[in-house]
Amino acid sequence: MDAADAHETDAPRMPDDLGAAVDTLARFIHRAPLTEAIAAMEHDLHGADAAHAVRAADTGGVDAGLLAAALTMRESLGRINDLIHASGILLALPHVLEEGETIARRPSLGAGNDPGRPYDLETDRRVAEFKLARWRGADAMRKRQVFKDLAMLAADRSGRRADLFVIGPEPARFLRTSATTAAWALDRAPGALRTFESVFGSTALRVREFTATHTAHVRIVDLCDVLPEAVTRLLR
Repeated sequence: MDAADAHETDAPRMPDDLGAAVDTLARFIHRAPLTEAIAAMEHDLHGADAAHAVRAADTGGVDAGLLAAALTMRESLGRINDLIHASGILLALPHVLEEGETIARRPSLGAGNDPGRPYDLETDRRVAEFKLARWRGADAMRKRQVFKDLAMLAADRSGRRADLFVIGPEPARFLRTSATTAAWALDRAPGALRTFESVFGSTALRVREFTATHTAHVRIVDLCDVLPEAVTRLLR
C-alpha cells in the first residue's frame, strides 16, 4: 500500500445520506455541547500556526466528514423551522379550538405568512399568530417579529378575538415593558408599518404604550401551557 492508498483508507467517510449525516453530527455533539465545543476550539486556536491548526481540528473532532454531514443536514432540513411551526400549531389546535369553533381559512402552517393569509390561524371566532422561538437574550429580530404580529392582530377589525401564542414569559414582558418605539420594531416590515400608520397613527408610540392602549382584545398565551409535556420540557 503506497502513501496515497493509506491516505484514502484513513480519510473520513463522507456521509452519503441523511441518516449517516445525523449519526456523524450526533457523535460530534455527544462529545460536548456545541457551544462549548466551538468555544474550546476558539481558545485552542489563539496564537496557533498551521501545524497547530491541524492538531486543533483533530482534538476538536472536526474533519471533512463532519463538515459534509453538516452541509447535508442543512440541505435536507433547511426548512426545519417550518416543520417546528407546523407541528406546534397542529399539536396546539385541539387545546385551542373551542366546542363548535371551526377553521375558516386554510391555515398558514409554515413559518411566515403569505399576503393571502395574513394570520397563521383564522377561525369563525378568532385570528391567531404562533411564535415557536424560545428567546435566549439576543432577540432583536424576535422582538420585531412578535411586535409586528401583535400590531397586526390588534389591527384586525373583523370583531373576532385575537390570540398571540408565544414561548415563555419573555415576549409578553417585552411587549408590556419596552420603551422601544413602534418605528424601530417595524422598520424591517414595510407592509406592517403602513398598516400600523393607517390604523394607529404615529410609529413614535412606544411598544409598552401601544400594548397598554390598543391591544385589550388580544390575548398573549404561553404555549408551554398548551403543548404536550414532552415538548414543553424542551422549551422551558
